[in-house]
Amino acid sequence: MLGLSVLKAARKIKCVAGGPLKVLPEKLGLPRADNTKRIDAMLLEQAKLLKSLQGTSLNLRTFLPLAVKYNAAPDFPSYYSHRYLHEKKLGRDDLTRLDEANRRDMKAYVQNIYIMEELTRLQTNLTLLRMHQKTNRLAEMKPLEVEVVGVRVGDFVLITFPGKLTVEIGLNIKKASPHKHTFVAGYTNGYIYYTPTAKQLENVGGAQEDSDCLVAPAWQRLFEDKVAEILKKL
Repeated sequence: MLGLSVLKAARKIKCVAGGPLKVLPEKLGLPRADNTKRIDAMLLEQAKLLKSLQGTSLNLRTFLPLAVKYNAAPDFPSYYSHRYLHEKKLGRDDLTRLDEANRRDMKAYVQNIYIMEELTRLQTNLTLLRMHQKTNRLAEMKPLEVEVVGVRVGDFVLITFPGKLTVEIGLNIKKASPHKHTFVAGYTNGYIYYTPTAKQLENVGGAQEDSDCLVAPAWQRLFEDKVAEILKKL
């Protein structure tokens, strides 16, 4: 489908003589992020999660068959129903108490799984933040120099950037561009990891995109202003 759509579009292209050809490479210094406070906060959260883990009598091998039994037969999970009815007739509740204990342990085990998943995400993001924090510290927090390039071929205009740009930033550029056919390319002439919007960086949610990032929130305005200048020159 993609190939067919390209072929259809190619047939509609009208070539003209004397179309302008311009390439405008420009350097831009972006502010580096200082993630000290965020790393400290994540370390506190990590310690809090570790303390919330609960000991149970279960491991994966014993949890799985219990989970199957208690979901397949929630009313009589430990034995046939007549055994429960017989105990009730005798005034005993051994199986009922066993079920209560198993359900408590299964609930605690599942909660531990959720906590361990959160710890795994937290550890991954902490590793990324520490890596980029070290890079920025070694650079003495000097601006991160990148190359932004404007390319024009006829009525086709392209802006390049070495970061992983979000869709919102690309749409902002297209909307503000004086050129009808404006396109944006990331991962170009270098690679500086994710570059989320200022709003995303001010309201971090622990996502990998927020953590795998070298720049401070102010980068977006500087970049979009530089792009506006290049687009006017093209």
